[in-house]
Amino acid sequence: MKSRMTLFGCGPKLALLCLPYIILSLIIMIKYPEFLHLQFLDLILFKIIGVLWLGLGLIFWGYSAVYFLKYFKPGTLLIKGPFALCRNPIYSSIIVFIIPALGIIFHSGLTLSIALVLFVGFKISIHGETSVLRKIFGEEYDKYEKSVNEIIPFPRYLLRGIVSN
Repeated sequence: MKSRMTLFGCGPKLALLCLPYIILSLIIMIKYPEFLHLQFLDLILFKIIGVLWLGLGLIFWGYSAVYFLKYFKPGTLLIKGPFALCRNPIYSSIIVFIIPALGIIFHSGLTLSIALVLFVGFKISIHGETSVLRKIFGEEYDKYEKSVNEIIPFPRYLLRGIVSN
């Protein structure tokens, strides 16, 4: 197990896990464009939702990537900016926003399945990174982990206000 923080985190492991499925899916989409075509997404409302979701995802991805590249230093726990919304905002932008938005825009169940495969791959590969962060930051990371969602960018403190009222 790694014992230090790296710029790429669990990305390489996630890529190794998911890339074969993604490549196979792209080949199937090109060869058989009607495979897992979701007809009900042909409505203009879904196209609008898909484009808005994609825009939101691209903005969140850009913000997260720039913030990460600007502030990442081994030995520093990022907890502000997009990291105040979820612990893995770059993965979140791709898995929660960009890939599902493309699935909606192109009416593709196969594209939506890529998001699901990426999510499962993320859950499998993130444990090593989490262990390293726990080892380096100890109680500080435990507190952060309890206060911020792993991949859904929604502040938990908002939920506390709703639930307690």
